[in-house]
Amino acid sequence: MDRTEEEQIAAIKSWWKANGTAIILGGSLALAGVFGYQAWQKSQQQSAAEASALYQELAALSVSNPEPLNEEQRSTLSHLTDTLKQDHAGSGYAVMAALLKARQAVEQGDLPLARAELGWALEQKLDSRLEAIIRLRLARVTYEGTKESAEQALALIETADQGSFVASYEEVKGDLYVALDRLDAARAAYQTALDTARANGQNRPVVQLKLDDLAVAQEGA
Repeated sequence: MDRTEEEQIAAIKSWWKANGTAIILGGSLALAGVFGYQAWQKSQQQSAAEASALYQELAALSVSNPEPLNEEQRSTLSHLTDTLKQDHAGSGYAVMAALLKARQAVEQGDLPLARAELGWALEQKLDSRLEAIIRLRLARVTYEGTKESAEQALALIETADQGSFVASYEEVKGDLYVALDRLDAARAAYQTALDTARANGQNRPVVQLKLDDLAVAQEGA
């Protein structure tokens, strides 16, 4: 063995002495990480399955039931929703549960509860398309016939990303502009709603009626 090879082996031994423990520890941590990830992944799968089961039960109660919910059913719906929100807050199931509870609240005339559920759902920021839907619904239940509530509702949607819901957004904006006596802005919003709907092969006769009524009101002013 020549001098150079001896020096190389000595250098390797010295390096291993200085770094071997860290390498072994790192390898152990890597293995632990693999098994830890597998355990985490299994836990996530179980959590998703639990959330799915809860949501299916909730949907069967809320969506598949053609009759208005009785007090016991509303209590069950509220319990299932709260469980999903508490135990599976980061899931889409929890957000969809909040939307169902908000819809039931609207049907019961409980707008504060509807706003609370939609506000929570909006804070989760799971998906831009879903956020557009939530904002629109939240704006609708925020407006309670006053100019102050109209301003609050408008702030939720006036500069929001409308996604593929331009016609619906513009119609609601038009309604809010009317409530605020911003009639030119209302007319423009209604027209945009109509034009967008027609471009997508849709018919919105209610929006046309709103636009016609607005024109009559402005002519009589």
